[in-house]
Amino acid sequence: MIKFDISIGILSFKRTDLLLDSLKCLLGSSFNIELLVLNNNDFCIYNDIQSLINSDQGITLKYLHTGHNLGVSSGRRLLVDEASSDYMILLDDDIYLNNIDLIIKNTIDVFNNEKDVSLLAFNIKEYSTKQHNRYEIPHKNKSLDMSKDFYTYLIIGAANALRVSVVKTVGNFPDDFGLYGFEEIDVAFRVINSGAKIKYISGNVVYHKKSPDGRFSNDYVLELYLINRCKMAKRYLKRRYFYSCLFVRSAHYLLKTKKVSNFLKILNQIIKDDTESKFGNNFYSNIKEVKGFLWF
Repeated sequence: MIKFDISIGILSFKRTDLLLDSLKCLLGSSFNIELLVLNNNDFCIYNDIQSLINSDQGITLKYLHTGHNLGVSSGRRLLVDEASSDYMILLDDDIYLNNIDLIIKNTIDVFNNEKDVSLLAFNIKEYSTKQHNRYEIPHKNKSLDMSKDFYTYLIIGAANALRVSVVKTVGNFPDDFGLYGFEEIDVAFRVINSGAKIKYISGNVVYHKKSPDGRFSNDYVLELYLINRCKMAKRYLKRRYFYSCLFVRSAHYLLKTKKVSNFLKILNQIIKDDTESKFGNNFYSNIKEVKGFLWF
């Protein structure tokens, strides 16, 4: 059985050209990589991928294809389940990397040397501007010095790393979050509740192209945000956090979409969710230590 230095997981939907560009950034690495690609399209892209990486002896491809769109959360859940290494990097299919070897080295070094760290947040910048987007800074405080490492309570979906054994122990990515929305925050909170830490690694720089291809309408994204964020609050957090989240997210959804009848259906779905696993006091202590934010 091959022993990999690291597993790298990417899921792709309607962006094969960008996926191939992203995969080019992995070529020529000095590390032994298990590359897991989940094709969320209804058509096969195996030959496109294999022809690109065929000459790279350092990459072993594991191609996953169910024939339909699993969505982001269930898709990443499958990638984690299929990983052979305990260290895994998850990437969007529309990213650019200057130095994959540095990212892998930093990831392995942190996981080897800091056993209490189980998730890594990366330094994500917009591809076009080479600047930070406030929505991809892994903390509520957007004024943090992004050139320095720090402990946090969030990861960003575009690029992150995880200790597979811990993520599996806490239940992996959720399998009931639909096609998109807050799956990385859900697993981050459960990892923190387990006693593990999340660390932002400034040297793991990833440029995100944020392609509109394969994305959903704004109204549908807001719907999924409302449902999934409120599910999290209801399942894990104290009541005051659930009520504040429900109020703020509901108001935001209604102001943006004006879809009252659909909102009532969403509200009914949230109310009927009966999965509950409240976090302990240590979770709140850990969130306070990194100055995290839970209200909405």
